[in-house]
Amino acid sequence: MTRHRVVLALGLAAAMLLGGSASAQQKRERVPLNVLVTQLSNDGKGVDKDARRLDDKLRRQFRYDSLKVLQKRRIDLELDQVGTIDLPNGRSARVQPIHKSEEGILMAVDVENAAKIDARVKNHNLLVIRAGKYDDGDLVLSLEPDYAE
Repeated sequence: MTRHRVVLALGLAAAMLLGGSASAQQKRERVPLNVLVTQLSNDGKGVDKDARRLDDKLRRQFRYDSLKVLQKRRIDLELDQVGTIDLPNGRSARVQPIHKSEEGILMAVDVENAAKIDARVKNHNLLVIRAGKYDDGDLVLSLEPDYAE
């Protein structure tokens, strides 16, 4: 092999290794999400204090007088990892962070028999999805990326 070909082969091998390690590093990156499962209804009980921020966003889109927090938790997923959230109406939601950039997290969310969505959400912003009926109201799933920048 000539010296030129050896240098070219080594350069290509280094480029492949660097490209692969950057991809592997991105896949290992963690995406913490704050999860809030709430019920919208007209039972006259008002808005739970933990749901006030969500209420500000939903008030323009839905008619209700009660917003009750049913679940509040934090999940920590790697990019491309699928997490499952069991909902009180018997359905489940599958959440998968796909890509992270300066514009936020691209997520795929699939609420069983209710909604499928791919959306990019900025850090500390809410992605709100209607998750079907529950008792005398509607179930709402909200996801908030919450990572150190």
